[in-house]
Amino acid sequence: MQGVKTGIHLWALKTILSALSSLEVSELNTDLHSDAQKTASQKLAEDRVSRIMRAFVLVVLLAAVAMAQRQLIRPDPQACKNRIKHATVFREGHHYFFSWTHGPTSQHERDWLDARNICRKHCQDLVSLETAEESNFINNAIQQGQVKYIWTSGRKCNFDGCDRPDLQPTIVNGWFWSGSSARIQPTNSTNGWRGDWSRNGGGGRPQPDNREFSETGTDEACIAILNNFYQDGVVWHDVACHHVKPWVCEDSDELLRFARFTYPDVQIP
Repeated sequence: MQGVKTGIHLWALKTILSALSSLEVSELNTDLHSDAQKTASQKLAEDRVSRIMRAFVLVVLLAAVAMAQRQLIRPDPQACKNRIKHATVFREGHHYFFSWTHGPTSQHERDWLDARNICRKHCQDLVSLETAEESNFINNAIQQGQVKYIWTSGRKCNFDGCDRPDLQPTIVNGWFWSGSSARIQPTNSTNGWRGDWSRNGGGGRPQPDNREFSETGTDEACIAILNNFYQDGVVWHDVACHHVKPWVCEDSDELLRFARFTYPDVQIP
């Protein structure tokens, strides 16, 4: 994966340099063919426009580089120590955090990766709903808070290494909880609890349906809980990960172990 990230960064840098170089050539050609009788004020105005265009191109392409560099962050020991604890119900005392009940984040919505990183900073991760009881607990919190939707840690395996036969087709067999690494039951499973997938999404089809991919080419690779958004109850939907939503964090055993071992002088509960 490091090689892939490095390749993205080099590609973005080359794109910036290429775009700026093309702009310079265009400016040179314009200068060579410009009317020699142009007034000084005309040339000054054109120079200003040229500088603005160069700055705009650079800002846009640097933003593309920043997006390419996004990745998961490591926990912050003080944030872990002082993490907000809204509930302690499941998983042997795991603490939960509801973004809409905490003043500083109550009006915030984030895309899936940003929400996950906020959780990870505090030794938590987006919530993983591995039992019907835990799912009902989160659903009740959503209804009580009158929240339209939230992110979970649910993720479809659509990246390197996801071509394994047991994951095919990924829309059926490729779902897992990124917060706990637990597999989610196949969406067509008839054994036990297979989750709370909606029976009718925006396209009128059972979830997951990857509807946005057919419309825009964007994979619906993340699991959100929608609160009766399509008159279908409080249920799971596959959603493109770039959408913004409130979120629920829960303690991550893995990140807590890492932070307690790495920062032994910080008393992390």
